[in-house]
Amino acid sequence: MQITAAIDEGIATLTVTTVSNSSLLQVNDAGHLADDLEQFLTDPDADAIDRHYRVVPRDFGVSVQTDKGRFMLPWRHIMTAVNGLRA
Repeated sequence: MQITAAIDEGIATLTVTTVSNSSLLQVNDAGHLADDLEQFLTDPDADAIDRHYRVVPRDFGVSVQTDKGRFMLPWRHIMTAVNGLRA
């Protein structure tokens, strides 16, 4: 599994690629998404975040949810996403 994240003009794109497929989720107004994701590394029991998107903690990581879909981000890949969004 490979996860990538990038942001351009406030729109984040999260992509997961596995051996058999690839999927992505675009997150609008995502200027705070990197900080929101990183918060759960320091406090995994933090409350869900509600902006133009939702970040909800789960046992295995976090769920990033928009009106267009959701993206499951395992704990071990959160910093990869955070670093990609901050690059």
